[in-house]
Amino acid sequence: MEIFEQNGRFGLKDDNGDVVLPAKFYKNFVEEVKDLPFQELLQIKLVEIQLRYKLQPNGMYVFKDKNNKRGLKKYNNELVVECKYNWIDNFQPNGLSVVKLNDKQGLINEKGKFIVECKYNWIYDFQSNGLAIVRLKNKYGLINEKGEFVVECKYDYMWEFQSNGLAEVKLNSKYGFINKNGKEIIECRYDDIWDFQPNGLAKAKLNDEWGFINTKGKWVENKNFHQP
Repeated sequence: MEIFEQNGRFGLKDDNGDVVLPAKFYKNFVEEVKDLPFQELLQIKLVEIQLRYKLQPNGMYVFKDKNNKRGLKKYNNELVVECKYNWIDNFQPNGLSVVKLNDKQGLINEKGKFIVECKYNWIYDFQSNGLAIVRLKNKYGLINEKGEFVVECKYDYMWEFQSNGLAEVKLNSKYGFINKNGKEIIECRYDDIWDFQPNGLAKAKLNDEWGFINTKGKWVENKNFHQP
């Protein structure tokens, strides 16, 4: 069997180049099953067709009981998590899934073990830097893939990280930017801030004046705006 890639996902082809498993799985799962007998590989494909909840990229699927509680099984029907959650989200490439229990959200790994207990009001998807925004009692913070705080839940709002590695935050109706370590690179003192542009500048408002700031928070003069 040969592993092939398509759009960032992986599948298997036989010696004739025919697709045995479509390219919709994570590489580690395909590596795990590639040496299985051909009939078992076909069984994975059959499971995918028969399931109400389709196989996820790691080869697991969500199932539910008569009480509408969700659990997890492997492609071979091996139980991973008993039906106890109100919701189980799709697994992310880092091997973590958001789960919901009694209106609170947490994180589990592919073995069904808690990385984060169900205590947050919301957990957003992990970003490419390995951080996820979390909301707790209407305050926003950041956690890493171990569930550890990078930023305590203290901001009124938080946006995703931009390509320059900074994320906009709001505190007491003022705006600023933090880096991936949670440090405020640009203090929350602006009345409004737009996204950074390819030229490295972001439009900002301070004391009813509009201008531009760079990634260090320095006000950059522009002929169309007056420096405050």
